[in-house]
Amino acid sequence: MVQVRWEGFGGDMVALQAEMERLLEQAAARAALLMDSAGRLLTLSGDSPEFDVTTFVSLMAADFCATRELARMLGEEAFHSVFHQGDEMSLYMTHVTEGTILAVVYDSDSTLGLVRYCVRKALPRLSEIIREGLSAPKVGYQRVGDAFGSEVMSKVNEMFGEPSA
Repeated sequence: MVQVRWEGFGGDMVALQAEMERLLEQAAARAALLMDSAGRLLTLSGDSPEFDVTTFVSLMAADFCATRELARMLGEEAFHSVFHQGDEMSLYMTHVTEGTILAVVYDSDSTLGLVRYCVRKALPRLSEIIREGLSAPKVGYQRVGDAFGSEVMSKVNEMFGEPSA
């Protein structure tokens, strides 16, 4: 498991990771990557690639977004999934929630049909975990008081020997 700091996510990363692991096992896939539409890796389950994951995730997100624009040109609101088939490795990407994309990397031990079926089964739970996590209160954060800014400026002025206003 690779977990990146997911800004704004106050949810259960353990439940999210467990759901992705379940998906990998049922789909006989190699890896599952959850990313945002800006191309930032949120979490990865399965085999860690032997190449630059940051570049890979950025390219996948760009590919998914470009495909969305192609769909609009054809009069569709969006294509909900993208599939790339290789001789040995294949890639299936799909929209999970607004701003999140799931990518599943698989080899000849699996099939597109099996991957699509397992992803379709996992999507409701994945999207539920993500939505709950994005709307959950962030643990450890406190709202700063209204006087915080003036207190900071007063301390800065003191440090530099300037009189407080």
